[in-house]
Order: sequence, then structure tokens, then C-alpha cells
Amino acid sequence: MAWGLAVLLLASGLITWIAANWPGWGPTARLALAQGALALSALLALLMRRRQGGWSHDLGVPAALTGLAAVVCGGLFALIGQVYQTGADPWQLFALWAALILPWVLTVRSVFLSVLCLVVLNAALYLWIDTQVTYWAGGAETWPIWLGLGLNALLLLAAETVWRPRHDPWRLLARSAAVAVAGFIAVLAIEQGLWPALGLYLALYGLYRLWRSDLFMSAVALLGAYGVVFALVLDYLVDSSFLLALAVLIALGLGLLRVLQLHLAHWRNARPAAGGDEADPAGDEHYPWYLRVVKLVLYIVLPLLVLLYLALSLDLSIEAMGVVGAVMALASPLLYVRAQTLARRDLVGGWVLCAVLLLSAPLIDGYYPWPREVSALLGVLVAGLLYRQARGQFVLRLLLAAWALLGLQYLFIDRLLERMQEPPGWLLSLPGLLFFLLALWLGHRSFKQADRGSFWMPLFWALMLHGLWRSVAWEAVRWGLSAYLERPPLNVVDVLVSILPLFILGLYWRDWRERPRVGLVAFAGLAALCAAWLPYPPVALALSWILAAYAWRYLSLLAVGVALGLFSLWRLYYLLDISLLDKAWLLLATGAGCVVLAGLGRERRLDGQAAAPASPPRGVVAGVLAGLALVLGVANAVIVQKERILSGGRPVVLELAPVDPRSLMQGDYMALNFAISQQVSALIGGLPLEQEQAVRQAGRLQASLQPDERGVAQLRGVHVDMDGESRWLGVEQQAEPQDAVRLSLKRRQSGWTPGTDAWFFAEGTGERFDKARYGEFAVSDGGQALLRRMLDAQLQEIP
Repeated sequence: MAWGLAVLLLASGLITWIAANWPGWGPTARLALAQGALALSALLALLMRRRQGGWSHDLGVPAALTGLAAVVCGGLFALIGQVYQTGADPWQLFALWAALILPWVLTVRSVFLSVLCLVVLNAALYLWIDTQVTYWAGGAETWPIWLGLGLNALLLLAAETVWRPRHDPWRLLARSAAVAVAGFIAVLAIEQGLWPALGLYLALYGLYRLWRSDLFMSAVALLGAYGVVFALVLDYLVDSSFLLALAVLIALGLGLLRVLQLHLAHWRNARPAAGGDEADPAGDEHYPWYLRVVKLVLYIVLPLLVLLYLALSLDLSIEAMGVVGAVMALASPLLYVRAQTLARRDLVGGWVLCAVLLLSAPLIDGYYPWPREVSALLGVLVAGLLYRQARGQFVLRLLLAAWALLGLQYLFIDRLLERMQEPPGWLLSLPGLLFFLLALWLGHRSFKQADRGSFWMPLFWALMLHGLWRSVAWEAVRWGLSAYLERPPLNVVDVLVSILPLFILGLYWRDWRERPRVGLVAFAGLAALCAAWLPYPPVALALSWILAAYAWRYLSLLAVGVALGLFSLWRLYYLLDISLLDKAWLLLATGAGCVVLAGLGRERRLDGQAAAPASPPRGVVAGVLAGLALVLGVANAVIVQKERILSGGRPVVLELAPVDPRSLMQGDYMALNFAISQQVSALIGGLPLEQEQAVRQAGRLQASLQPDERGVAQLRGVHVDMDGESRWLGVEQQAEPQDAVRLSLKRRQSGWTPGTDAWFFAEGTGERFDKARYGEFAVSDGGQALLRRMLDAQLQEIP
């Protein structure tokens, strides 16, 4: 775990370092350093190939280092695009990235590398499709969507037959490919109608029902099919009979849940038995997480439909709806007495959620004559009673616990804050810490038991998620306000949150006291990490949950902790008011600290015993070396080609109109829109419709340019391919000048671009480019252009 986290942090640090554009560093030094980091990662993987785990497991040191090298490969080509200003073709960057790491994917056969290649390839596919269609939804060109669907279907077939990672017990590669297929089917449902999409979802379900049994795949396919049917029912029935449409949707939702329950029983090779204790398999406490998500979606959507029907069709007042909800809530214990099977418990669960929704509106909006505090207290009491009755219903208990926590928050937190005109910062941060400590205490008690599906586990998850929501939401608000106001200083709650990982480490890793040197280094390293992340407490929260999950051996909690950590790092990129270069150092230092902790953890596991050397699988060493040579060879070939264009190309000055966003991998840049783009579009627009469409579908043409008296290039015409021949289209029917420069243009959604649509600059230097009015290109004899420098209104270079 620590090695995987270290790889993610080191990779994030390197990408952030590239995005900072390294002010004060020349292009040669930046490119050399990036290539050195890539070579170092791959060579260290070779040197450590006999370490415990080797390349046979993703958590082994060599496999982790090879994965780091694969991520650095993408960073290297992003850096090349940044240095040589090739921002118009991001899909080519991702496609080249996926192609170059294939030798490592094929030889190392790591699930991380395989999934990374799949994700990068789909990113390239998405960006390429974005250049081919005007709109993803409702556009006329759908063949690129079908191409993406077909390609992912082939990848899914390969993942299930000829290609599997060496260690993939959770079938991450196949399931990732299946999710990509389901996503493209959803796009097709919007593009070409619902019936083809329904057929494809049912085909995907049949594939994993009859050919290869996989509960996750079946759940994804059936949930997608239900979404399509939902839309079909709304299209065909809602206008004629809303009640019939509602009945059909509820029946289909319950049917979907029942089918998944039967699949779960078949998957476990045992039928669910009726019964009554807390660990009863007739409940959903032992569902896989994805079935709980499906049930959660149905438990939210279906009661909302009932509420909508009561509000619109029966014209009930808010007070009357509250009375109906109270009656339903009082009747629910009697219903639970008779609900001895799983299907009946699900029906009662839906009944309970309808009651909760009907009660919520009048209680929250204060429609009753008593104070809102009384309404909140009633809501908490009702939720507590229903929580007790919902035996074996994890999802229902989770929702009821969340509802009760909202009521308690209103009673004890919101009311206190409302009475204070300017509450101190520590008081606003305190609720997140309190919810965290309550969840930690409850989890500590619950995980002492053999059965983790206990009475208190839904409350544990509700406390944890509510605490995370309070902490992350408040930090987002606080950092967002820092753009306009001075950020409040750190307070005692921030310090307490930051030292929570140390508390958890001391609570669960007491045996390190027998090895004082290891324990001292571990605590010192973790303390340094906590101090580094002191200005951004959500990272410390994520680390705390990761440590707790590791101590409890709870994979679901570990996944939530890692997801929170990644989300916090993503938010950090845009929120934390320090430079990208400082963020990069922070991430790299944290990654290095995780490497140290991983080494100490390995020493602790070995307890002084020498690890048996593990020989690497056949062909891995040669594959890693070949992949390294391929990546460095292609990168340097691209660099040499770009340098030749910059040094020998003819200068061409184009008028532009910039804006200023930020790229995740390449840093701050101006998105450029050149005047020549509108001129070419207007010129092509004068052609007959069929010829105009043919030119646009070709996607490329050559513009003929001639400088005016100021040296600014002016369009004289374009060369377009029609019926296999090059045709000249001159401005005002004029012939092509003899001294004209030909410039290759590529079609994009916004128009035609001359090699780039962005100018990358170092962080913090954007203001100087506000006065940019022209861009100077170096154009080769073949028409390829590289943006060399930015010019102001007087055609002077902006340094």
C-alpha cells in the first residue's frame, strides 16, 4: 500500500513540477531532468527486481517503480509539448503515451500498467472524438462514437481472453474496460436513440450472465438498461398516465434489485435464508459495495418518484404529506414483523424511505406551529426508531443515520453558529473533527468483533462520510474565500487534525516499540509529513483513514481513504495559494516519505529474516530495457525534429486573440484563436455545400500567406484537396503569389489552427502576456509550424 501511495505522490509531484514550467530553467535542463527521472525509475526497477514480490505483484517494489516510469513517460511528452508549444494536439500526446508504454504493459503485466494504458488510450480517444464531432449530445456525426465503442469492446474481449495481468484478483482491468463500454453505450443512447442502447446493455448483461459470471459486470449492465428503460417510460407513458409510468418504474426497479439478489445468491453458491439476527444474510449487510450503490440509487430515486406523484397528482399540501409520512412511519414496525424474506424487507425499506421523505418537507420548512428545534428532535427520534427496526438493511440504516446526523447538526451546531455573528475559524472546523473522532471510536469498537456487519456499522459510515463532507466542504470554502479575502490563520483544530495520523499509528502499531530505531524513524517521518500538510487538513484526514483501514484490514475503507486523498490532491492543485513549484516539492517530499515508511514496514514484516530471492518472470528485463530505449529514442527524435523547425523555419507572424486557463499536466497557458481561422472558414464557406463538407471532413489544408508592410502574414488563399486533386481558392479570385509561404492548418471545433492553439508560460508570469497581439511561428518547407514567441502590438517580443 505504501509503495503504491508513494508512486502516486511522486508522479503527482513530477506532473505538478512540469506544470509549473520551471521558471529560471532552460528547455535543455528541463528535458534532461525529466528523461533522467524516467531512466532512473526504470533502472531502479531493474536493480530491485529480486526484492520481495518482484514483478509478480503490483505491490512489489519493481512493479511500482515501473508504473512510476510509465507515468513519467506521459509527463515527459507533456513537457515536450510545453517547451515546443504544440498545444493543438492533446489527443496525440495521450495516444503516443499509450503506445510507448506497451512494451512495459506486455512484459511486466501489472494491473496498474494495464489499467493506466486503458485509461490513457480512452483519454486519447475522447480527445480525438472531440475534434471530430461538434457536439457529443445530439450531433450529426456518430461514427466516432461507434468507433470508440468498438475499440473498447475489443479491449474488453482481450482482457477476458488473451490478456490478463499477473495479479488481478479484483478483475480491475476487465471491469475498467466494461465500464468504458457501458459509458460509450450511454453516449449512444443520447446520440442515436434509446432502443439500440437498450439492446447493447442487454447483450452486455447476457455476455456476463452466460459466458463469464461476474456480478459487477451484470450490475453495471442492468443498471444501464434500467436507466434506458426509465427514459423510454418517461417518453411513452408519462404524458398519457403518470400513475402507470410510476408503477412501471417502481416495479422495474424492484425487479432489478431482485434479479441482482438472485445473482448474488448464485455467485455465493448459496441461497439467502430468512431469519432475524444482525448478521442475517437475508439483509444487504454483506452485499458487495457495487450492489449497495445500486440499491442506494434505487432507494433514492423510487421514493422521490412517489413523492413527486403525491405532490403533483393528488395536490396534497405540505402539512398533509407530513401527516401521511407520520402514519407510514408508525406502521413500519408492524410491516417489519411480517417481512421475513429479503424481497419483503426491501419493500418495507422503500416504504420507510417514502415516510422519511414525506416527513422531511414539513419538518425542515417549519410548516408546523412548534419551533424548528422540536421538528429536528422529532426527526432524530423517528430516524433512531426506524434504524432499530431495519434489521439487516445496511443501506437503509445508512440513510437513516445520515438523516439523524443532519438533525443533530442543526440542533447543536447550526443553531450555535446562527447565534454568533462572526464565529471563530476553529469553531467552524470543529464539527468535522468531532464527527471523525466519533467515527474512529465507533469503528475501533466495531472492528473488535468478528462480524463487521454489526448494528453500528451503518452509523460508522454515516459519521465518517458526514465528517469528511464537513471537513472538505469547509476547506473548499475557506480556500475559495482566500482568493478574495485574507485566509484565516491556522487554528488549534487544524493542528489536531494534522496530528491524527500519529495518534492512529501509535494506537495500532505498538509492536514498533520493540524496535525503537524503526519506530523513531517511522514516527519522525510521519510527523514530518503531517507538518508539511498542516495548511491543508483534508490530506491528513485521508492519511488517517488509510492507516485505520490498514489496521482494521478493511478494503472498502481503504478505497475511500485513497479516493479522498486523490480528491484532496486534485483540489490542492487549484486551491492552495502557493506556487506550483512549491506544491511539487511538497508532493515529492511526501512521496519520498512514503518510500521510507514502506521500507520500514517491510523491515517490520520480515522481522530480521532474509527474504527469499524471487527471479523475475521471463522477458521482463528485456522488455523494460526495450521500453526505456523506445521512450527515450522517440522523445529525442521528436526534440531533434522540433529544433530543426525552430532553427531553419521561415518566420511567420499571425494575429491572435488569447485567453488564460490552466492545464492539469502542462500548467498555465493562453488559449489562442488566430484571425486566419475565421478568414479560412469564410473562404471555404463560399464553396458549394458538398465541397465545403468534403473540405471540413478532410480536416487539413494549406493556407498561402504573404506578409504585409508591417510583416504580419495575410491570407491570400488556400489549397484544398477535392476528388484527389489540389484546388486553389484565392481571396477575391487572385492567383497565388510567388513568394507566399504555405502553412498547414488543421480543423478543430473552434476553427482552423496553425499547429497550436495555446501558449504555455511559467506560473505567475501570465500578466505580461495580456498585451500579446501576435504570435511568431517558425514554418518548415512542408508547412509545419511551431510557435516561437509572442509579440505585442508593436511586434516586439514579450520576454
